[in-house]
Amino acid sequence: MHLLLIHQNFPGQFRDLAPLWLAAGHQVRAIGSEQQPPRGEHWEGLIYHRYHFENRDEPSLKERAAGVALLCRQLLESGVRPDLVLAHSAWGEALQLRRIWGSAMPIVVYPELWGHPRALGFGFDDALAGLAPVGDGFCRQNLLADLALAQADAAVVASRSQLASFPAPLQRQLMLLPEGVDLERIKPDRQARLSLPEHGLELAAGQPLVTLISRNLEPLRGLRQALRAWPLVRQHLPQAQLLLVGKQEQGYGVEPPRGSSHLMDALEGMNASGISVLNWLAHPQMLQLLRCSGCHLSLSYPYTLSWSVLEAMACGAPLISNIGSPIAADLEHNKDALLVPFNDVEALAQAVVALLQEPKRAQQLGDQARETMQRSFNLAAAAQAYEDLFSHLISPKKP
Repeated sequence: MHLLLIHQNFPGQFRDLAPLWLAAGHQVRAIGSEQQPPRGEHWEGLIYHRYHFENRDEPSLKERAAGVALLCRQLLESGVRPDLVLAHSAWGEALQLRRIWGSAMPIVVYPELWGHPRALGFGFDDALAGLAPVGDGFCRQNLLADLALAQADAAVVASRSQLASFPAPLQRQLMLLPEGVDLERIKPDRQARLSLPEHGLELAAGQPLVTLISRNLEPLRGLRQALRAWPLVRQHLPQAQLLLVGKQEQGYGVEPPRGSSHLMDALEGMNASGISVLNWLAHPQMLQLLRCSGCHLSLSYPYTLSWSVLEAMACGAPLISNIGSPIAADLEHNKDALLVPFNDVEALAQAVVALLQEPKRAQQLGDQARETMQRSFNLAAAAQAYEDLFSHLISPKKP
């Protein structure tokens, strides 16, 4: 098969799938706005086309659609015609695909999430009580999803919670198809160790380590709740350590920081004993940290599912999440995770203490979380499901 993948931040959701398609002998092209394509042996054979606009760090939806359309038109005019197009639709890049490629081209879109106030914490996070979203962001996001679904031959979402965010009539047009995690590569290691001399840390599995990992340390991913619960944890376990991994940028949420960052806001006035801010770690280091973790926090508004929670489960890290989080629909309380109310910091602290004080119970939860990954988020199964979908769409339609 000849696949054309479109994602402004390529590889994005195709991080693990695209190399498998390349390894299977498929021709893979990609369109994105990143300056450089991904590198490495497993990306050999990828053909990357970049669209960009001079002096524009953040092109508009219309500009992105036009940039992708121009590249697609150039490919078509040069005799390049893929068998199928797979596009993330949230940034407008899919808007002109049907016009360029015509009615016979199979187009699969990835609308990801139907925007709603709770996804950004309104009516969910007590810190935002009485507030309402400003602007037309939800309408714009949902219009893009609607337009993408109208022109697509198939549409996929990555989690049950993201599927449930869509109105019921649209849910019938969506296929639940997780991207999956490479469970052959990402495994538990009960003897794991991690040296971080730049932070003065020598970490090992079995230590009272609590981890929180997010692309950006922000309220949307439960930063406030974790830090408010931390003094209560330390009262019971003075040796416990909280390890925060992530950038200190705005993040996905709409709530701006009062000071220099959301992290500095959350730390203001509190005793930060036992907290280490690791900033951004290389992926192998992050996985090793998860293997050492005695308790991983995956707190979130009802937003999109993050890689880090899936990788934590793959590593067998005992998991605490909140009711209504993106992963909660795939978990069973007290079987493969502990689920607490998002705004109940005392319940969160009690759950953390329980797992750190009961390592046998924590390991059982971690083992069961790994089993959940095998059933629902296995990369090999996901890749095959995508290939089956592609083959079905590409094969000549029967009369």
